Amino acid sequence: MRKFGKIIKGSFVIIITVLLLSTLCIRFSRYTDTIIYKTNDVGYDTLKTVFTYEEYYFKMDDHTKIHGVLFKTDTIHSKGTIFHYAGKGMHLQTSLKYYKTLLSRGFQVFSFERRDFGKSTGSADNSRILKEDALFVFDEIIKHEDVIDKPIIIWGQSLGGAFAVMNAAERQENIRGLIVEGTFSSFPDIGKVYANALHLENFKWIVPLLMNNDFPAEKEIKRITKPVLIIHSTVDTEVPYVLGKKLYEASNKSNTEFWKIQGKHIRGIFDYEDEYIKKIEKMITPNTN
Repeated sequence: MRKFGKIIKGSFVIIITVLLLSTLCIRFSRYTDTIIYKTNDVGYDTLKTVFTYEEYYFKMDDHTKIHGVLFKTDTIHSKGTIFHYAGKGMHLQTSLKYYKTLLSRGFQVFSFERRDFGKSTGSADNSRILKEDALFVFDEIIKHEDVIDKPIIIWGQSLGGAFAVMNAAERQENIRGLIVEGTFSSFPDIGKVYANALHLENFKWIVPLLMNNDFPAEKEIKRITKPVLIIHSTVDTEVPYVLGKKLYEASNKSNTEFWKIQGKHIRGIFDYEDEYIKKIEKMITPNTN
């Protein structure tokens, strides 16, 4: 009986050890980073648009160039620049529909594509490197003659909201405010929602242990003292409303507004166009009523 007990105990120790080592291996290999940023979109060869624009390629290393575009208004002077972080599957060609309203209302828009997406090269398998890319591109574009000395608002949608919060926290001295829509509180939180991607739908509790949280939006948003607008639909089926609300609860209430809307994921600028623009204009010019 004692021998049997030792066998059971030994087997338990082995199982726990294997699980622990497997968890550490997945986490430190950044396997989940690859899953997060991987997309099946085939991209495009040439940007097709009626908008006026300037195209850029930022060289990060010998194997990586980041593709970015500054879309310009048809007016002589823009009201300011919207620095856009798009969602998971949104490269610049698919993001154009979101810019039409902004450009027609006098805002120019800048956005770029992360590594291995759209017309950017390199490998998107490490969140820390993608964070460095984002800050580098931001620092470069704000020197542009059409951007410098004009108001800047960072706008993030869905996955892009994680980048937007980080950028705003790191460079808030350069911006007027931050807007995020359909964004989650942290990667571990959204990871539990999409646990089936890791075949762990029955073991959601383990997902936070597997994921690196290099964009801890809940923590980063506390650092921001500039105006913040968090937008989330109560019927969002891609990023649950509760995660947007959780992000708001972590923010500084003195400078943060939570706008509860209805409709599909990140459709606010289409469903609430006038109100959306008014909120942007108020952020650009605080005294605007």
